[in-house]
Amino acid sequence: MSDHTPWPLIAKYLAGECSPEEKLAMEWWLEEYDNLLLFRQIEAAWKQEKAPENNSAFNMESGLALLHAKMEEQEDAAGEEAPARPRFFKISPWMAAAGILLATGLGYLLVSRQQDTQHTARTAMETRTSGAKDIVSVELPDGTQVWLNKNSKIEYPKTFDGDERQVFLEGEAFFEVVPNPDKPFIVKSDKVSTRVLGTSFDVRAYKGDETASVSVATGKVEVSKEIEEGEPVRITQLTPQQELVINTKKDETYIDIVSIFDIGAWRKDQLVFRNNTYSEVIARLEEHYGVTITLTDKNLKDCRVMANFNQGATLKDVLKLLSISNSFRYKVEGTQVTVQGGACR
Repeated sequence: MSDHTPWPLIAKYLAGECSPEEKLAMEWWLEEYDNLLLFRQIEAAWKQEKAPENNSAFNMESGLALLHAKMEEQEDAAGEEAPARPRFFKISPWMAAAGILLATGLGYLLVSRQQDTQHTARTAMETRTSGAKDIVSVELPDGTQVWLNKNSKIEYPKTFDGDERQVFLEGEAFFEVVPNPDKPFIVKSDKVSTRVLGTSFDVRAYKGDETASVSVATGKVEVSKEIEEGEPVRITQLTPQQELVINTKKDETYIDIVSIFDIGAWRKDQLVFRNNTYSEVIARLEEHYGVTITLTDKNLKDCRVMANFNQGATLKDVLKLLSISNSFRYKVEGTQVTVQGGACR
C-alpha cells in the first residue's frame, strides 16, 4: 500500500463527487494491488457489507487503531500530552468506515502539510547550473547521477529527509536514479512533474519553451501535469523507449517511440531529432552552435524532422543534410544564419 494513502480523495470517490482529474488520479492509485485490496475493504464497509474475517489487511479494529496512531503522531509532533481514549466503540460498519476514512484522512492531511511546511523551511538546498557551453555532472545525496544539459539548473536538498526525494529542474537533464521503493524520486519542472522509484530517463523543460518532454531509457515513470492549486494531475505512465511530448501552452500531449541510444544523446554532444518541428530544431541548433537562425518562410517551422548527427558534426554539415531533406537554401554569415524556402516532406 502506498505511503501516501489519499484519504480525502477516497472519500470523494466513494461519494461520487470526484472531478474528472480526481477520478483519473484515483484510478492511477488503484492500479497497485495493495491499494486496490485496501479500497475494496473500505468500499465493502461503506456499502454495509461485512469485511472478510480471515483477512487482517483491513478491519474495524485495525482501522480505529490507525486513526488513534495518527492522532497520537499529531499530538506528539505538537508536544502535547495525548488524552486518554475510550477502550471500546460501538458503531455501525458504515459509520466506522466513514469515520476512519474521513477522520484519518483529514488528520493525516493536516499533519502532513504541517510537516511538509516545517521540513521545507529547515531543509538546506543546493543549486547547480550549467553554462552555454558546458554539460555538468552532479551526484545527488542518495547517489543518483544527473547530467545537466547546457543552460540548465537543478535544485535539490543537501539530504533527502522525509518520504520523498524531490528535485527542481529548469532546462534538460538525464537521470540515473538509485532505486528506493520506499522513497519515490520526483523531478519538478515547469508545469510537469516526473515520479519514479529507480530508473534512467531524460527530462527537457526549458523555461519559455512551448514544449516539454520526458523520455525513458530504463524502468517506468509517471508523468503528471502541475496545476495552480492542489495535487498534480497524472497524464500517463511511460516505459522504456517511450517519449512523452507536452505542449504546455496548448495543453496537448503525444507519445513517440524512440531509440534508447537517442535518449540523453546530448551527453555525448550528439544532436538527435525525433519528430521535432523545425521551430524546435532551430532552437536546438542555436543553443548548440551559438548562432541565430532566421526563417524567411514561416511554413517550414511546423515541418517535422527525423535526424541524428554524431559528435563533431559542424553547423554546415547539419544545414546541408536538412536542406536536402526539406528543399531549402541557407546562408551563413558569422553567427547569423538565414534559411529561405523549404517544404515539408
